[in-house]
Amino acid sequence: MSKPPDADKTLFLGKVLTMDDDMTVAEAVLVDERGHILEVGTEQAVRDGLGAGAQVVQLAAGQVLMPGFIDPHLHLLPTLLQSVLESHNLAPCLPGPYRIPTATACESRADVLSTLASIQLSPEAPKDEFVLGMNLDPSRQVFDPLKCGITAKEAASAKSFMDNPKFYIERCVSKDRPVLILDQSGHLAYVNQKAIDVVCAGQAACPPASVEQGGGEWAPSNKATSFTGLLKETSGYAPFMAAMQKSLPLAQLQSHPQEVLEAYQKEIKPGIQAMRDAGLTTIADGGLVGRPQLNAVKFLAEQEHFPMRVTGVVTYDSAKTDDIQPTGPACDPRQDARCRLPKWLGAGGLKLWVDGSTQGCTAKLSAPYSYSTKGHCADAGDGRADFDNMQAIVTALSEQWMTKSWRVQLHANGNDANQWAIDAFALLQQKAQNQHPVLFIHNTVGLEQLSKNLGDLRKGTYRATNGQTAPAVQAHVTHLIGHVAYWGHAFRGMLGEEAANNLDPVGFDRDQGIPFSFHSDSMVTPPRPLWFVEQAVTRRTWAYPSLQESGTLGLEKHAATVEEALRAITIEPARQHELDAWVGSIEQGKVADFVVLGDNPLDYGPTKKDPTLIHKIPVVETYLNGKPTSKNP
Repeated sequence: MSKPPDADKTLFLGKVLTMDDDMTVAEAVLVDERGHILEVGTEQAVRDGLGAGAQVVQLAAGQVLMPGFIDPHLHLLPTLLQSVLESHNLAPCLPGPYRIPTATACESRADVLSTLASIQLSPEAPKDEFVLGMNLDPSRQVFDPLKCGITAKEAASAKSFMDNPKFYIERCVSKDRPVLILDQSGHLAYVNQKAIDVVCAGQAACPPASVEQGGGEWAPSNKATSFTGLLKETSGYAPFMAAMQKSLPLAQLQSHPQEVLEAYQKEIKPGIQAMRDAGLTTIADGGLVGRPQLNAVKFLAEQEHFPMRVTGVVTYDSAKTDDIQPTGPACDPRQDARCRLPKWLGAGGLKLWVDGSTQGCTAKLSAPYSYSTKGHCADAGDGRADFDNMQAIVTALSEQWMTKSWRVQLHANGNDANQWAIDAFALLQQKAQNQHPVLFIHNTVGLEQLSKNLGDLRKGTYRATNGQTAPAVQAHVTHLIGHVAYWGHAFRGMLGEEAANNLDPVGFDRDQGIPFSFHSDSMVTPPRPLWFVEQAVTRRTWAYPSLQESGTLGLEKHAATVEEALRAITIEPARQHELDAWVGSIEQGKVADFVVLGDNPLDYGPTKKDPTLIHKIPVVETYLNGKPTSKNP
C-alpha cells in the first residue's frame, strides 16, 4: 500500500518568530523527513500544492514557534556532575521566583561558615579521601566569623575568609581529611592544610611548577613556605583535583570523563533534562581540556536520546599537546541531501583565559577601575592576568592562528584584559588574516572607549600597538548577563557605582555595531535562556542574603530590547560558532531545531507585559530535526 502524498513531511502552523534578519513573523513552516526546512511563509502559501498526507503540528492559542535556544558558552561536564554531588552543592539561594528545587535547603547556605558546616562527612570514608564542595561564593554569602565554635580572638587573628580559608575550613569542615572547595566562579578554590600535605608529599617543590606556568597561584601566608589555602585559577587547583581519590567523580572527570558519564547516567539525566526544559537545542562547551574531555562530550552528544546539539571549544594548550585539529559536523545538509545534521557538531574553537573572575577578585582591571580598598576584594588592586603581558598572548596563539583554521575565543572579564585581547588580535591579524569569528567571552567590566576600540577592530580601523592599522577582525562578544543579576549589587561595593552600571555593556555594543550574545557559563549561572532575556531587559540586581530586589544597574544605557535579547540566544550565538548555516533562525534550507513557548516574548517590555515575568514563559516543547525531544525517554 503506497503512502499518501507528502506523508513524510510535517507542517507546523501558528505564530512563527523566525529570528531572520528582517525579524519575519510567519504562519507556517514545512519540514521534510530529514529535518530540513523546505518552506516558511503564510499558511496559504505553504499549504499550496501540499498533499493531504502531511502531518500537522498546530500550535495552541498564544503559543509561538522559535528557533531553538543556543547557549554559546558553558561547561557541560562539571554542570552535569553537580547532580552527582548534590549534598555538597554550596551555592547561595536564588530569589524565590527563580528558585531551583534541590535536595538541600539553600537557606542553610546564607553565610560562608554555615555553608561550610553544611557539608556532610561520611564516617566510613577513609581519612585520605578528599571532601569536595562546589559553588561556594564568598562574594555573595555573608561572612560571620563567629560560627563553628570560633571565638572573637581567633577570628581577629585569622581575619577574613579570603585571607585565611584554610583556618575556617579546618574549623567548619575537617582538619583530618583533605578538603577542596571550588568557588562558583570557577577561578578560585579553597583547601585545608591536609589537602596541601597530600599534594606536596614527595614533591621536590611545592606548589608544582605547573601552577605558575598556567597562570595560577597558591596564596602565601605570612609564614615562609606556608599557604593561606586560597588557590587562584584552574592551574592553581589542578594538582588537588589530580590528587583526589578516584571514588570522587569530579576528580575522574580530569582523566576518565567518559567512564564517569557512563557510570552516572541516571544521576546526570536530570541536568540534561533541565537544559532541554529551558528550551536549549544547541550548547557550546567552552573549555574542553584535551582529547579525553573532547571524546567524552562527543560520546554524550551522540547518545540516541540526548536532546541537544553540542559544539566543542578546546583549550589552546591542550590542543597543542594532544595534536587536536579543528572539526565540524560529520555531514552537511547543504552538501548532502541525505544528511540529518548530527548532534555532535565538532570542535572548531580554541579557548584561552586572559584573566580570572570579576567576583573572584582576579579580573584584570585598569584606570578608571580598580578593586575597592574595602570589602570582598580589599587587597586585589588592579586584579591579575593569566599572562605576563599582551605580547605573551600573541606568542601563545601565533602558531594556531597562522593556520587560519580555528575560531579563537578569549575569556576576558576586566577592562584591561579586554584591551589586551583587542591588541593581541590586532597584531595576530597582521600576521595572517583569519576570517573565522573571534569571540570575547564575558567582556564584563565595560568602558566606552574599550567598546569603541573593539568596534574599530571589527571595521579594520584600529591602530595596533606597533602603529599599524589592523585588517578587520570578525569580532563578537558574549556576555554572562547573570553578572548583573547575581553579582551586580556586590560589584557596587567591589568596583564602584560607575563600573557596576557598565557591567555587560549592551549599550556600548549597540553604539559600535558589535554583535552580542548571552550565555550562562554554567556552572556559574544556570543555563536558562529566558532568564538571560529577562535579566538583559530589566537589568535588575539582587542583594544577598535577604534577596530583596536592590534596584537596577545601567538600565537607561545598557538595557536590551526583547528583540535584541532573543537574537542573543538564537541567531547571534549561531553566527559566533559558525553554525548559522544550519541553526539560529527559521529559514528555508536550515534545520528544524525549534522551541515552542507558551507565550510570545515580544509581548513583554517596558510598555507591554511586565518584563520581570519573562522567565515564567513556559517552554512547551523542543524539536531536533523536526522531531519532538519530549518523546525521548
